[in-house]
Amino acid sequence: MNIQKAKEVMKLKKMIVGLVVLLGVVLSGCGKTTDESSKTSSESSDQKIDKAETTSQSESFTTSEVSKASENVGGVWMATGKEDGVSSTWYFNSGQLVVSYVNNYSYVVAENKDPNGYTVVTIKNNEGKEHALLLKENGSNLEGITAEDEAYDKYLADGTVPYGQIIEFSFQKNAWGSMDQAIDFWENTHKNADNEVSKEILWENYRRDLWSLVEYGTSSNTITLHFTNIGGAGGSYVQFVKNDENTEITNFDGNASYPNNPTMRYTVQNADNKVIKTDELWKQ
Repeated sequence: MNIQKAKEVMKLKKMIVGLVVLLGVVLSGCGKTTDESSKTSSESSDQKIDKAETTSQSESFTTSEVSKASENVGGVWMATGKEDGVSSTWYFNSGQLVVSYVNNYSYVVAENKDPNGYTVVTIKNNEGKEHALLLKENGSNLEGITAEDEAYDKYLADGTVPYGQIIEFSFQKNAWGSMDQAIDFWENTHKNADNEVSKEILWENYRRDLWSLVEYGTSSNTITLHFTNIGGAGGSYVQFVKNDENTEITNFDGNASYPNNPTMRYTVQNADNKVIKTDELWKQ
């Protein structure tokens, strides 16, 4: 009887030990799973943070790359090819471009620089054909490359900057940008009732289209125009020399008088077209 009881006690102990071992294995497995889950969750969280930081940095970099176009293209510029040395005057004025005083175009300056750092000026001729002038600052000057025809199409398609002659643009202080600008100044001076010259013009006989540019008497702050008589025979010359505050208008009456025999000179204030001095040169 005692032997039987002892066997039952031993059997019970073995069962208890087995349960303890099994419980330990289960708890160990749960702990490992929890640790791995926690580790995986932590790694996933870290990856999300890294990814978010990378995206943020990328977006910040992209934003900083898109810079505003800072070049001020307004006013009169002398454009000179660095290879051929040929020069021409470019007058940018509120969306209207005049090249060499008489050739008219329209233009638009892009708000942002392109990926290559160029300020993009889109120029359109009277027939609606467009090309691009790509500008960069070079000290006080601008350097430009033109993209025309197929090169313009490729630039629009993939941003390829064409290989070609670099044009240097130097700003011209007190320069005349167009023939119309000089004609406007002449008309405003002769329409100013405070000036004696306002009494000399019969406006019903005046035609603006009779003015023409005299190229060999025009450069920088000096522009010379010829006015043809309505009948077509003869005419006169007028030369404008612009300074900071005043402009000198010199008349040459008769075709034969230019350039050596001026007749009258008027010093006119730029601000209000008022004549402040009159010189009768024909008397000298």
